[in-house]
Amino acid sequence: MSFAVVALLALQGCTKHVSFAVLAPHQAMDDGNGCVRQCQMMHAGQTKSFLSCAETCPGTRIVKEKKCDEVSYETKAYECTTAHAQTFDGVAFGLGIGFLVLLNVLLVIAVASADTSNNGVK
Repeated sequence: MSFAVVALLALQGCTKHVSFAVLAPHQAMDDGNGCVRQCQMMHAGQTKSFLSCAETCPGTRIVKEKKCDEVSYETKAYECTTAHAQTFDGVAFGLGIGFLVLLNVLLVIAVASADTSNNGVK
C-alpha cells in the first residue's frame, strides 16, 4: 500500500511549470485583429500550438522560462503576455525512482533480518 502512495506522489512531481514571455508589437496584441491575439483565441488552452502560431507573427519574440516581469522590453513599442505549460521533469522522475528502489531495498533487508532472528527461536 505504501509503495502505491509513494509511486503516485513521485509521478505527480514529474512535471514542472514552464513560463514563456511572448513579446510582440502593440498591433499584434490588438484585440480586434492582432496576430498574437488571434493565436490566443484559436489555441486557447494549448500552449504549444499557441507558441507555434505566435512565432509566425511579425515582430514577435518568445523567451522560454521567463515571465513578462522578468524580461526587459520597450513598453512604448511592445506588449508582453505570459504563457504557461507543464513539461516532464526528468530529475524529479529519477529521484522518485531512486527513492522507490531505496525503499524496496530497505524493506527487503528488514524482512530478511526479521526472518533470521525468528529462525533462532523455537
